Amino acid sequence: MNHPPACNQPERQEEEAAILPDLADELPPLTPELLLEQVRLDLATAGLHVAPPEPLTDEGQGGVVVYLNDDSQVIVGWLSNARLDRAALDMVDADQTDDEAVIRYETVQSAMDTALGKILIGVGYTARRPDLFGFGHIVGQLTTSGPDTPERPHARA
Repeated sequence: MNHPPACNQPERQEEEAAILPDLADELPPLTPELLLEQVRLDLATAGLHVAPPEPLTDEGQGGVVVYLNDDSQVIVGWLSNARLDRAALDMVDADQTDDEAVIRYETVQSAMDTALGKILIGVGYTARRPDLFGFGHIVGQLTTSGPDTPERPHARA
């Protein structure tokens, strides 16, 4: 076999890496199902527990939820442990929204929602908030744009 000298390997890798974004731009968009699986894989690779797809049960330990909504959009959100979820819901039902369980639930939900958005954008996806609810993200295709573009406003080189 004819291999290039070892000293040329880094240069060759840089050249190949420079070509990849152009090739990616020519590919057709992912189907929603493939995008869903890619997002799940990327979040799991980041070290997050991705809750299994439906059905979610009361014994669920929580974690990141990734699913397709009725419009075939990929949605990413956070699901608290069932104990915290039930405790907060019970207090809201009792009109005790200042209870510690409700405050903890909202604090965790807000922090994890912010973190998930930063991770998704950092990995290269587009992410926007759903119109009706303040939490969760509608995820779009991986972007091939460079850092600090409208699609990746906080990306780093």
